[in-house]
Amino acid sequence: MSTALILSDEKPGHLNQSVALASMMKWDTHIVPVHFKHSAAKSASYLLDRLQLYTPALLTPLSALSKPDVIISTGSATFYANQLLAKRWRIPNIAILYPRGYRLDFHHIFCPAYDNPPNQSNITALPINLSYADATWYRQQAETFQQHHHKTEKESVGIVIGGNSRRASIQPDQLKAQLTEIFERTPEQEHWLTTSRRTPPSIIALLKTFPFDYQLIWHEGAYNPLPAFIESCQHLFITADSASMMSEAVSHGNAAVTTLPVLYRAPDDKLQRFVSQLEAAGCVTSLQNASTRTNKKINLQPLIEKALG
Repeated sequence: MSTALILSDEKPGHLNQSVALASMMKWDTHIVPVHFKHSAAKSASYLLDRLQLYTPALLTPLSALSKPDVIISTGSATFYANQLLAKRWRIPNIAILYPRGYRLDFHHIFCPAYDNPPNQSNITALPINLSYADATWYRQQAETFQQHHHKTEKESVGIVIGGNSRRASIQPDQLKAQLTEIFERTPEQEHWLTTSRRTPPSIIALLKTFPFDYQLIWHEGAYNPLPAFIESCQHLFITADSASMMSEAVSHGNAAVTTLPVLYRAPDDKLQRFVSQLEAAGCVTSLQNASTRTNKKINLQPLIEKALG
């Protein structure tokens, strides 16, 4: 079995994508954190990369490393280190997310289609973000949820709330109307809630005025119930501000997925394009189209295997 060195910027959403890719390819993994020494070092890395000059002086010291078969990394803070080590060891390397500003001569690049990457043989545009794909793991997460967090035999809807970012924001009045509509449309089902680290206090205060049967406020507990929601719920409602949450929801389980519109800070924002592409593919519907629902899922495994086969 091949061994993949995963370089991690220690952002869970990035690390999870690297681990998901290795899992799909059935590679053993060794995860190592990597960081620039300071912001100026990251700025310098773009120029040095273009000149094909690679030096560990820009990075915090790496732990002792054994030569792997392949390197994987996700996110701009990892790409320079990825290239440095791949060229030192002369092994294949993989970038996940579009390495904007860096050379595109990775062995392979997997990036979202909404980034509009160039048409190159070593670039595969993905319709969604990578997420862990093991069905047994999702079943185990659902069993753990029932055993230790919330036991029920009733049908349930999951409500997944993200938060504000430089790309989008959740409007309290709009969300209140959306939640009211969801509760009115699903009176016989349980309502489960989870939030994210980006959910602002004003939104949390609003959420606490609704009678959820189960709720997890991010800062009140480290547990992540989203995999259990995906496996157990008949319907998921997700704010349209997180590509990773929407991607995971349309990758696994049998739940219908409905997006809750948010305010995008720029016209034709890439998140907005992402949601539109999912709607066009028949994988999600918007709450604005209340009469329709879909549970179509996307399997990235064939795309990944074809690209790396």
